[in-house]
Amino acid sequence: MENSQKQLEENKAIVNAVFKAITDGNWSYVTETFADDAKVWVAGDMPISGNHTKDFVRGLEAGNPAMFPNGMSLTPKAMTAEGDRVAVEAETYGEHFSGKTYNNFFHFLLVIRDGKIQEWKEYMDTKHASYTFFGE
Repeated sequence: MENSQKQLEENKAIVNAVFKAITDGNWSYVTETFADDAKVWVAGDMPISGNHTKDFVRGLEAGNPAMFPNGMSLTPKAMTAEGDRVAVEAETYGEHFSGKTYNNFFHFLLVIRDGKIQEWKEYMDTKHASYTFFGE
């Protein structure tokens, strides 16, 4: 039992470190934390919605600093871990290069294996995201 509790705490620490790295703009750390065969899924019908690979994360590493020149925070509000899964309620805040404020609320479901993010599922207010990123 102690070993499994330790693993749950380690998985939560990985997720916290990734969220902190996003907030700090340390996208290379974020990318390194994803497994090479990671699966990423984003809710909605936006151009960024659907199934992706680790290349999607590499694209964020390349593009996010330009989208949020003054940075963007991603703050976990609550976190639950069970097995290799970590569920997170979070809030993001930043000024998009368009001048729009991006303040969205998320639920993430992550699968952590061998210290790497294997799966990342991202649920959010897609209407707010689409308006901010795509003007729709």
